[in-house]
Formats: sequence, C-alpha cells, structure tokens
Amino acid sequence: MDRFAIRGTKKLFSLARTKIRLAEESDTVYTRPKPLPLVKLLSGVEINTVKEAKDYREKLHSLVDFSDSTIVARAVFELLDIVEGVKHKFEPPELCVLVGEDELKAIEKEAVNESLPINLLLMTEKAPEGVDIFIGEEPLENSLHLGRVPSTLAIFLNFAFNSSYLSEGSKLKNIRAILGRKTLILDAIHFSLGEFGAELG
Repeated sequence: MDRFAIRGTKKLFSLARTKIRLAEESDTVYTRPKPLPLVKLLSGVEINTVKEAKDYREKLHSLVDFSDSTIVARAVFELLDIVEGVKHKFEPPELCVLVGEDELKAIEKEAVNESLPINLLLMTEKAPEGVDIFIGEEPLENSLHLGRVPSTLAIFLNFAFNSSYLSEGSKLKNIRAILGRKTLILDAIHFSLGEFGAELG
C-alpha cells in the first residue's frame, strides 16, 4: 500500500468526522441524496440520515484494513460520498458540486462521440488532449468545472458507475485520472481511482 494513500485515507476519515459534526450542529437530519449512492453501491448499506452516516463512518474506521488496497479504495469513495451527503445545509454553495446531471450527460456524450476517455483533472495546471473534468479552484480552459474541493468527485463517481461507457460492474473504464497538486487527500483519491480501474497519469 502506498503510504501517502494511507495517510490521505486517514485524513479523509477525519474530514468526514468533522463534516458530520458540523451537520449535527446545523441540525441536519437527512443526507442528500438519500440513500447515499456510493455507499449503497459499494457496500449495500442504505444511509439516509446524518446519524446513520456517523455510525457507518465509525464502523468503516474500525474495519478498514490498510494492507488491503481494495478495501482502502472502497473506503475512500464511501467517505467522499459521506462528506458530500452531509454538508448541504452548512457548506457555502461555492464549495459544493457546481454541475448537474445534464452537464455530466453532455460531457459523456462528447467522450462517446469522439471515442475518448474522460480526463479527471485533480488540481492540475495543464491537461492532455481530450474531454476534461476539473476539480480545483481555477478550472482549465474548455474543462467542465465539477467542484472546488475533492469530495465533489463523489457526484461524478455516482454518475460514472451508472454509465455503460464509464464503468462495467464496479470497475471504471474510459477514465484517466491526472494528479496535479499533491495533497494527502488527492493522493488517496488518485490511488483509489486506479484501484477501481481508471488509468493513472
């Protein structure tokens, strides 16, 4: 296991705990959406409330095996789902996902029509030729700006796992993940995308 991915996963566990606490302080009862789609897809568990998210995060933390890369990658995706699912009441809109399903469908159609992979640009300063989705503060020209913070990737992942062009079963395909600015959380995300079948760059 990559030590930076392990440290990033631990940081994600802490981030999820913080976001759950802020949700509780904001009197948030339900997740959005409910149930949380990635948790249900990857583990078969239905999370509809902040309380259930809190309990599940604690269970996930107690069971995670950092010697098993598949378990770690699944935990990373589920933690992203939890963070996004509980923050809707207290987080400013600019730190939430910036696009909807229509924009994701449009970029998928572009990739299909051009027989190209979708490039996930994780805070990069440049991009390879292709169809680009950007996560970070300053989106590159001609890219779809998914969100400013890494957890917004959860929305794209849910879309991808329901797309025959971008996944097959629980494996991703036609996705290239490109790591720009190195942070522990981005390291964990980049690693996890590779574990689920994305091409890494």
